[in-house]
Amino acid sequence: MLNFSSRLAGAACGLLLSGAFVSALAQAPTITSISPAANARNVPRNASLVATFSQPLTAASAGALKVFSQQRGGLRGAGTAAVAGSTLTFAPSAYDFRPGETVSYTVTSGAASAGGALATPRVGQFVAAVGGPGRGLYGGGFGLTLGAQPAALAVGDLNGDAVPDMVTANPISNTVSVRLSVRYTVYAAEVNVTVGQSPRGVALADVDGDGDLDLLAANALPSTVSVRFNNGLGSFSGVQDVGTDFGPTGLAVGDLDGDGDLDVLAAASGGGNGNTVSCLLNNGVGLFTAAPALTTGVNPVAIALGDVDNDGDLDVTTACSGSGAVTVHLNDGHAAFTYAQSTGTGNNTSIIALVDVNSDGFLDMAMLNPASGTTSIGTVGIILNNGMGAFQNSASFPIGVSPLAMSVGDVDHDGDPDLLVGDQSGRLNVWQNNGAGIFNSTGMAAINRAPREMVMVDMDGDSDLDCVIADLNLSLNTYLNDGTGPLATAPSTALTALTAYPNPATGRVHLSLPLAATRADLCDALGRTVRTVPAQVGTATLDVTGLAPGLYHLRVQADSEQANGVLMVE
Repeated sequence: MLNFSSRLAGAACGLLLSGAFVSALAQAPTITSISPAANARNVPRNASLVATFSQPLTAASAGALKVFSQQRGGLRGAGTAAVAGSTLTFAPSAYDFRPGETVSYTVTSGAASAGGALATPRVGQFVAAVGGPGRGLYGGGFGLTLGAQPAALAVGDLNGDAVPDMVTANPISNTVSVRLSVRYTVYAAEVNVTVGQSPRGVALADVDGDGDLDLLAANALPSTVSVRFNNGLGSFSGVQDVGTDFGPTGLAVGDLDGDGDLDVLAAASGGGNGNTVSCLLNNGVGLFTAAPALTTGVNPVAIALGDVDNDGDLDVTTACSGSGAVTVHLNDGHAAFTYAQSTGTGNNTSIIALVDVNSDGFLDMAMLNPASGTTSIGTVGIILNNGMGAFQNSASFPIGVSPLAMSVGDVDHDGDPDLLVGDQSGRLNVWQNNGAGIFNSTGMAAINRAPREMVMVDMDGDSDLDCVIADLNLSLNTYLNDGTGPLATAPSTALTALTAYPNPATGRVHLSLPLAATRADLCDALGRTVRTVPAQVGTATLDVTGLAPGLYHLRVQADSEQANGVLMVE
């Protein structure tokens, strides 16, 4: 027979066992899989992002998945992910991802189950597929005259009309020039945004999380990064200039600390307290504070971000032209970086891209090594990743006479990344990948003049990658992939401007429309039609009473063309 003390001990043991069982049940969730896989390429543009967890999630976890577009819309559908059991899903239902863009995402610690919150956020990227007729033959296109010699270029939809806009940094005038699209191939006159002195780098990113692309400029002389906020119409305001180490040039943007907003890195190449990468952390609404800088090789000029060691955060690779090497820093997931290695394939390395060239799921390096010393022949270097962030098995190949600019993307619609390189002699060199990381020269196209910077993006709406080049001849030129597209040969005359009065509005709005218009649609930020009104000989009256305050898009169909406008409802 058990005595009292034995029964008490047994009860205590039972309580301990029960507590352990309850504790096991109360464990926080972990991520078991994410689709598309990290660093995936050629992902369908309408693909959903799905994070699967070890336990069912709370309804509030919908706000934990942040998805950022590089080219259109910035933060996509903030807080609108769907929770279903143990899955968290974002579907790009308002509009697809852009062809060839790098989409980034964060699963923050806001994802939780009954047992607690996700302990370790997950940050990743994937590349959206391209399509269209282009197979890497460039020609045709159109050009724009610039008011100042450009030092840097960025392309993205700034005014919500689904057509790419362009910005260039002007170190002589201390401005960034903005060229907004009127429609495909037709652009308004440039508008200059004042930034710090001698801007040498420029980037577009939604740093305040309001669903549009803001403007960042690296200013070499005052050693600052200017932050200018977009009002959704492509107009920029703000005076925030964040201090960096000396002489910033190249910029990179990504969620470094896993908190669901975009942070900024600036390559500071000025010597002294330069030869570093400045790390600026975002508070969630676009206000930045400096974190410890990363020490690099000599004269860092360009940065590429990616998860090179496959641990669910963004690591930093920096091209250092003075030492002819790329410095690799690995992230602990909280924006604390550890130096890992320096590697390279040539001298004067000026551009670095992280991309899976050999189809093994790991991010490799592609780097441009311009001519140096007594030779005018530059090279492109390829260094393979072993999957743990160690780069080895390098190769390089001659690329042209004094190459100056490089861009990476799938130019021939076969699912792997190719290279475009512009050189001093005014040629655009096309190098296509065989899928295993072996590149072959497949042609050249004449370009206006020696390029300063180039970007690959779909400029004519046919889903293949065209090439935009800012050159040293005060011009901004677009070269179309295969020289044609469904909108490339459309008439150059734009539709009558779409205007609304009053704007902002609270009640009835009078619209001025193209004469051929038969109706006007008012759409919300997700692209859903919320009002439709008939047109009467170039005019229409729209009632916005009862609509939630915010930014809306006006869309008008006239014959076979479309005009767009923006309306603010108060």
